[in-house]
Amino acid sequence: MITNSVPRDAVVIYNRALDLSNRGKLDAALAEYWKAIDLYPEFVAAYNNIGEIHARKGDSEKAIESYLEALKIDKHHRVLLNLGVEHFNRDNLDQALKYFTEALSREPQFLEGNYYAGLVHYNRKNFKKAEKFLGTVLGIDQRHVKANLLLAHIYYEGKQYRKTIECLDRIKDLAEDRSFINRFYGFCHFYLGMYDKAVKYLTEALECRPEYARFKKYLEKMTYENKLQEVGDLEQAIGEIEQELASREPQVIDLTKLSMLYIFKGEYKKAEKLIQSYKKKLA
Repeated sequence: MITNSVPRDAVVIYNRALDLSNRGKLDAALAEYWKAIDLYPEFVAAYNNIGEIHARKGDSEKAIESYLEALKIDKHHRVLLNLGVEHFNRDNLDQALKYFTEALSREPQFLEGNYYAGLVHYNRKNFKKAEKFLGTVLGIDQRHVKANLLLAHIYYEGKQYRKTIECLDRIKDLAEDRSFINRFYGFCHFYLGMYDKAVKYLTEALECRPEYARFKKYLEKMTYENKLQEVGDLEQAIGEIEQELASREPQVIDLTKLSMLYIFKGEYKKAEKLIQSYKKKLA
């Protein structure tokens, strides 16, 4: 974004401003960027970074003003992206998509531009278009966490469980929420008929949270081979828990046991609904 036409003195001030910004000294950085602009009024990168500082400070109006000033000089794809992000954060999806699309017309392999264009279409539930842009992101960075998670959800909703698993495999060692990833794995394996793996991943999802560690041995014992020995009559066990929960607030241990009983009975939708309530319970 900095061209050879920018005077050396202006670049020195710009770099000083960038250092101040990286150290969190935003007001001082703003003052330096304006000094750089005074020396070189067409300093696109300085206007862009001023916009980014205002965005960090939560002043969207000033951020947009700065980006628009930059665009008067050069419609750089990164400035277009930043302007689109401000509109996206305001839920102005049409305007955001306009800027993301223009950024991509100038730089088709722009990773962030493709990701945000995909995100707009995802939020609109236009999954086919979202898949196209997110696929481009993975063509650039196969292990892009957010793009893989969005694609995993798109494939899951489309009952393409093997494709969902492929997305999860690419990021399983990068994603912060291991419980969520393992739960996702578990549901996919339910619907692929791989019930042992489903229980394995759901168990791991629980173990990611320290408060669930005490359930490990219990869950390991609940296999098809010994389920009758473990819980007795399956219908009766489910009925007893459901009846008990009708009169009181369910605890996590109740949700855990009942979801496993549903799995053994083959009622995977019911199990899924219960497992999804784990996070709500902990929120």
